[in-house]
Amino acid sequence: MKSYNFVGYGSLISHGSLKGTIKDKEFVPVVVKGYQRVFNLLARNNTDFLNIEKKKESRFNGVLFKVNKDELKKIKEREQPEYKFTRSWAYDFKDGRKIALASLVVDHRISIDKTKKMPNRLYFLSCRKAAYSISKRFGKMWDGTTYTSSGEKISEWVKKNKSYDRLKN
Repeated sequence: MKSYNFVGYGSLISHGSLKGTIKDKEFVPVVVKGYQRVFNLLARNNTDFLNIEKKKESRFNGVLFKVNKDELKKIKEREQPEYKFTRSWAYDFKDGRKIALASLVVDHRISIDKTKKMPNRLYFLSCRKAAYSISKRFGKMWDGTTYTSSGEKISEWVKKNKSYDRLKN
């Protein structure tokens, strides 16, 4: 059966979250270049979820894992219908070498938040905790390469929004 490389960059960096959709996978921490991770996807509850947008000089970290065609379909069903698949190169998180062309999900225009809402708190906490569970270095990069819909880097934003800074070991 053919396999596909996929990069999770939000809730899909959590094994627990992924297992709700497909069987657990081996994660390889990676960096994706040419995109910025941003809380700009307006959810039904009037808060923001993660998305990526093209930005030439940007990068973000995520996890690479392999899926088959049925699993890829389940991921698409799990994500909001606004998300589309795009492809980009994934680079090894530790040494920066190019390792795989991979699929990612992105919303280019359908549900983009123009009013600068807050990130969904429970979703934010889950994604951030998952990033730090990979490693402290990975978590710090997640904070430094993730932005609010108003363009503020999460590493700075979370200092002013203490209820979002609840990392528990």
